Amino acid sequence: MSLNLSFDLVTNPASLCLSVPILALFAFLGYVAVAFIKDQADARQQQTRVEEALATFGVDRMSQAEFRRFVAGLLQKQGYAVRLPSPGHDEAGQDLGLELIAVKDGGSCVVCAVRYDKPLSPGTIRYANDCRARHGCGAAMVITNGAFRADARKLAQETGCVLVGRAELAGWVAGEKAQ
Repeated sequence: MSLNLSFDLVTNPASLCLSVPILALFAFLGYVAVAFIKDQADARQQQTRVEEALATFGVDRMSQAEFRRFVAGLLQKQGYAVRLPSPGHDEAGQDLGLELIAVKDGGSCVVCAVRYDKPLSPGTIRYANDCRARHGCGAAMVITNGAFRADARKLAQETGCVLVGRAELAGWVAGEKAQ
């Protein structure tokens, strides 16, 4: 008994049954690879735009008080009336410089502007929600030049606290620059 395993299309047309799916698989894998590379390039380009927008205003070099004033200005450009409540203090009596009250269309929102180099924890979200209650505001928002930990995002979602991270802040800044 002899077994013919020839892949020559002229002598063994059944070899098409193998070659077409293999070619289709390679075409699909090529498409996936190109799409992945394009997505990575787009992500790097977006990150570069974020960094350039924030670097233009020196956001990462600002003090906490400067960052709070910067955020107040961005909110005012978006049509909010912004006021600074009496400052909160830490145990040493230092002004925390976090809170703003933003009012628009009859609704008020406490805004905690936090310039920080590490992802923010749920404690920041709890602080914002406490400020919402203390100042009698209808909403709470935390704005940072950084990011939020997953547990902070979860708490914010549960409590309705709005989070504005680095990329969103850069979008606000870019919109500000365009005006």
